Amino acid sequence: MPEKIQEFGWFGAGYAVGKGDVRDPDFYPPLNDMEAQREWLGGFGAAWVEYPEDEAIESILHGDGMSGESVDDALARAMEGREKLLRQLRSHSSDRTNRTEH
Repeated sequence: MPEKIQEFGWFGAGYAVGKGDVRDPDFYPPLNDMEAQREWLGGFGAAWVEYPEDEAIESILHGDGMSGESVDDALARAMEGREKLLRQLRSHSSDRTNRTEH
């Protein structure tokens, strides 16, 4: 784990990338580390869910940010130049279990 990430973990790194606060290569999980990638995706998803509505309006006006983007589109945008990592991150969705109420 990179030294910068040790302080707040992969969840925090994914959250920071999801919020658009950082693009430092150390804040992206390593290839072939499923555990780090899952934690990172959790943080990224949390940032996407928390995107404030007032910031979304600002983003629409300025043409940037995550407003109106699906989480997959936001992830693809954050992964520009990291296609192999994006493929690995997307593979986690096939690991999910469907949950239904009984």
